[in-house]
Amino acid sequence: MGKQHSSVKVLTAGVIGAAGFMIAGSFQSASAKTITVKSGDTVSALAKKYGVSASALEKTNHITKDRIFAGQKITLPGTTKTTAKTTTKANAAAAKTTKLSSTSTAKTTTSKTTYTVKSGDTLWAISSRYGVTVSQIKKWNNLSSDSITTGQKLAISASSAKTSTSTSSTTASTKKATTKTSSTTATTKKTTTKKTTSSDKADAVSSTSTASVASYAVKLASEKIPYVWGGASLKGMDCSGLTMYVYQHAAGITLPHNTVSQESMVSKHAVSKAQVGDLLFWGSAGATYHVAIYIGNNEYVAAPEPGEDVQIQTISSYFMPSFAGTVNS
Repeated sequence: MGKQHSSVKVLTAGVIGAAGFMIAGSFQSASAKTITVKSGDTVSALAKKYGVSASALEKTNHITKDRIFAGQKITLPGTTKTTAKTTTKANAAAAKTTKLSSTSTAKTTTSKTTYTVKSGDTLWAISSRYGVTVSQIKKWNNLSSDSITTGQKLAISASSAKTSTSTSSTTASTKKATTKTSSTTATTKKTTTKKTTSSDKADAVSSTSTASVASYAVKLASEKIPYVWGGASLKGMDCSGLTMYVYQHAAGITLPHNTVSQESMVSKHAVSKAQVGDLLFWGSAGATYHVAIYIGNNEYVAAPEPGEDVQIQTISSYFMPSFAGTVNS
């Protein structure tokens, strides 16, 4: 009877152990570490051997009262928890990356508008209205010169600010990375500014100054200033007196009161290449007799002749300038 009871006990332990293995197996990942019970092994001996607690070993494999048998597969505790934790961190990192990518895509948009040229418009005036440069407008519309016509459609693009914001959002993965990137960007901007300043000094007159010259000339054209030979004031002026007065007050550049003398202060080029703020000359080089200020759109401001006021005129084949010149600073 004692022998039969012993067999039942072993069989029960085997069933319980096998059931425990099946249940444990369903909760462990493929990477969980398992061991095979050998004859004579005990829970406490295995726990000591693998550096785990006996209770944890029993709980992980659903073993009760140290009942294990030879050939049984036992999972060491702790493997599943580590795997799950690692997976969770990896998923969180992936989700964060996806969120940043989505933000960047959503903000990188380009806003475009179409402007219809009106009478009296110039590329400089339009660029000032939209906060862009004349060069950008010419590039967007494939323009080879500053000439535009009334009713012409111009594409205006404004996306730089939004793109910049998007880039900042995308690179903000960590605090340290953002700080480092911002510092690098600031340094780059500082270097760029220095280079630009040096370049401007080497050029004739900056685009800002020439734009101011054109704008001021247009303003004078609306003030009914009469032509006065030898004049160079708001009470009256002649052609070279006009150019001298405008450049002095709008750009701080002193020009001589004579067309031939003003020739020596410019870099000469063809009328077709005239830029806003350039001087237009009539007559051969060294013997010019008339000068005006180009304002773009094939137009210029001049003090024409006695009996007429300072006014805006259009370049025509009947009274065509001989050459243009950019004033040297």
